[in-house]
This record gives sequence, structure tokens and C-alpha cells, in this order.
Amino acid sequence: MSGPKVVRIVTREEVLAICEAQLHRLDQAIAAWTISGQRIRELSAEEIAATHERRKALAALIAKDAFMELQKKVPDEIAFLKADVGRRQRAAVEKAEQAAKRRRQGRDSATTLMHALKSKGIVVPQDLASKLDLITSGEDVVNADTLLAQGFNLLVPEPSRKISEAQQKLASRLLGTDTPKDFAEWRATNISHSNNLLCDRVDRQIAEAQVFLEEADVEKFSARLRSIEAETNEQRRNLLLDSLILDLSSAVDATRAHRSVIEELQQLAAEISANTSAEAMALFMRVEQCGLATSLQAIAQLAEECKKVVEQEQQRQTAHARRDAILKGFARLGYEVNDGMETAWARDGRVVVKNPALPGYGVEVAGQTKSSRLQVRAVALSANRDVARDKDIEMLWCGDFGRLQEFLVAEGDSLLIERAMGVREIPLKVIGDAETETVSVEKQRSLR
Repeated sequence: MSGPKVVRIVTREEVLAICEAQLHRLDQAIAAWTISGQRIRELSAEEIAATHERRKALAALIAKDAFMELQKKVPDEIAFLKADVGRRQRAAVEKAEQAAKRRRQGRDSATTLMHALKSKGIVVPQDLASKLDLITSGEDVVNADTLLAQGFNLLVPEPSRKISEAQQKLASRLLGTDTPKDFAEWRATNISHSNNLLCDRVDRQIAEAQVFLEEADVEKFSARLRSIEAETNEQRRNLLLDSLILDLSSAVDATRAHRSVIEELQQLAAEISANTSAEAMALFMRVEQCGLATSLQAIAQLAEECKKVVEQEQQRQTAHARRDAILKGFARLGYEVNDGMETAWARDGRVVVKNPALPGYGVEVAGQTKSSRLQVRAVALSANRDVARDKDIEMLWCGDFGRLQEFLVAEGDSLLIERAMGVREIPLKVIGDAETETVSVEKQRSLR
């Protein structure tokens, strides 16, 4: 098939650009993963170092020309980092929830215990009393259960203590209906469980707030919770707790969604970080200034602008790389290639190259290189010619095309035939010499 051909060209430069863009996105994903993990204190320096080592290994694939492997592994690594952030956040929520439950249970136990001790007139040692007061206020006190057990031991005689029958009767009168039991049994029977489910929901929501919201916002909700817990009317307190839970859930969901779209925007912006145009640099700065106060509408608008700039830059780079690769290939084949040909091709959508060894004929390459598809065909430069030579010219062009493919492959490019017509299947297209002069005119303009 030596007639007109539709070919697809993919250059090494555009593949490299794709790989570099993916690595920029990975860098941004690593940055977001690091910030998130450190914020919730669920990420070690060793884990961060290991992630950067994996990034280096991925970048090293470029030197090995393992482009397909890199393009597969980078998205996998980004997906892993996103999933890992989710896993760490869930672990942080679980820890925060368990800590909240311990504080709540300790506070309730300490409050009940102090009332029991006071009602029985039992004097509590000052050091123990101070620590029980901290637990009662909701502080996270180390060894809280041990301190509570010590206070409980003041309520009942020690099993090992030997007392007289009279002392036993006196102890029974003091205990009233109480019967000796261990601390766990006492706590289980003396702590109210009427609001356990509601309290569990509150603890969970506060834990999520601690992971996803800013500290100032968490403190506002915590202060609101303390105010609600001071409410003596149980029905009103439950209504207020329900309202708090809904507000917490809404705030957490909104913040998570906000952070997600900002991270996606930052990954888009990472692809334009190497673009030195004034438009790209200004856009990158606007993205850098985005935060939770930025509206979703503004973020969406910035994302569209980033996509547009990324697409335009990719098209510009790939179009230049394709024109450059094709024209260099023709030059190596002995065709006349001038300085202004690339500009003329970009402007007119086609270019004609001549081979001095074949006067009166040339090769037309047509198509905007923003698309990878081009049409190449042998053409006649004059209608006044020996038409019998046309077949030989097409056969010679067939050989040149094969050599052109070999040159491109040697440079890491590819030129694949998608559709081809046979020799003499259609007459040679005739292009007047006047049409080919546009290159010379363009060159003269550039010199002026």
C-alpha cells in the first residue's frame, strides 16, 4: 500500500510529558497524604520516607523507558495513598471515640462515687480527692480506673479485714441495702444507662469532628455539648443532643467534601506547575490560596480553568513534538526542510517537502498535529509532467516511508499506519509550485 496514508504519530516527548504530569500529581497526592496523616498523628517519619522511596523508584522507570509501567503504577500509588488516608482517619476516629467514652464513663463513675462517699460521711484522702475531681470534670486522667477503684474500696470493708460481730452489724447499718461487691459490679449497677445510645452517637460525632474539623470548630461543638449536659430536664437535653448530632454530622460531611475537591484541584494545578506562562503562574497562585473558606463554586471554576490550561499546554507541546519529529525524519531522508516549515504547518495545517533527487514531486503531510492522526501522500508539483512516472514516485515514497518509520522508532517515537490506499488507486494530487513557496515567504518574514 504505497498510496495516501492516514497515520498516527506518538512521540517520545509527549509520552514523557504524560509521565511527568503523572509524577506531579503523585507529588501532590503525597503532600496531601503527609499533611493529613501528620494532622491526626497517625503517620511516622519512617512511613513518609518509605513513600518517597517508592516515588523515586517510579521516577527511575523513565530512565528505563518503562513508560507504560509508570503510567500504570502511578495511578495505583495515588489510589493507595487516598485509601491509606481513609484507613488512618478511621483509626483516628476509633481512638478518639474510645477516649471520649472513657472520659464520659470515668466522669459518671467519679460523680456517683463522690456522692456515695459524701452521703456516707467517708473522708477521702486529699490526693485521691483531687484526682477524682479531675475525672469528674471530664479530664483524661491516667489510671482513672485504678483511682476509681481506690475510692470504691473506701465504701466497703476489705474482704481480708478481720472484724468483730458488732463491727459487722455496724458496717451493715452503714451500707444500708448495699451488699459487698467488686468495683466493676458496683459501676455496672450504679451508672445510669438511659442515654447510652445517644451518648455513644455524640461521642462518635465528636471523635469525627476531632479528625476532620479545625480545632476552633471542635471546641465550639465541645462547649455546646458541655452546656447541653448541664441541662437538668432530660427530655430537653435529649432534644438538644439530637440537634447537636445532626449539626456535627453536617459539618463533618461538608468539610470532608470540601477537602476532597480542594485536593483534586491541587492535583490538577500540579500539572501546570512547570508551565512558566503568566496565565499558568497566576492560576497556580490562585489555587495555592484556596482553603476551606473558598466556596465550592469558586473551586469548581478554578478546576475548569486548570483543565483548560493543562489541555492547551499538552496540545501545544505534543503538536510541536510531532511536527519536529516528522520534519527531522524527512531531513534525514534527504528532503529539503527549512526553518519556517513548522510555523507554516502550524498555520496552514499542512506542509509539502521536496526531495531534490525527484524534481517535480514532493510529499504532503496534512492535519493539525494537535491530533495524533495525519495524512501523508506523494504529490505532483505540476500538471505538466510525465504521468507515467507517478507510479514509480509512489513506489519510491513507499520505501522512504518505511525508512521514516525506522528513524522515528530509533528516536523512541512511533508512526503507525491506520489506513492506506494502493498505488495508483487514485491519481496523484497536484500542488502548484506557487503553493510550496509559502515556506520561503514565511522564512523571509521571520528574518525581517
